[in-house]
Amino acid sequence: MSFITIPPALVIILILSIIYGSIFHLFRGQDWRDLSSFILFALIGFTVGQIVGALLGLDVMRLGQVHFIEGTIFAWLLMLAFVWWKG
Repeated sequence: MSFITIPPALVIILILSIIYGSIFHLFRGQDWRDLSSFILFALIGFTVGQIVGALLGLDVMRLGQVHFIEGTIFAWLLMLAFVWWKG
C-alpha cells in the first residue's frame, strides 16, 4: 500500500494562507466570496514570495524550507492589491 506524502512546507504554506486570508477578511471582507478570494490571493502571494525568496537566496527568517517573511509580505501585498483593484 502506497501513501501520498505531503511535504511539511506545503502544509505550512496552506495553513498560513488560510490564516492570513481569514484575518484579512475579518477586517476588509464584505461577503463569503471575499473570504475565498482572500485565501486564494494569500496562497498565490505566499507562493510568489517563496519563489522570490528562493531565487534571491534570502534567509531572513525561514521555517524549514518556508521563506516566512517573503511569503507573508507578498501574501498581504497581493490581498491589498485585490481590494484596491476590486474598488
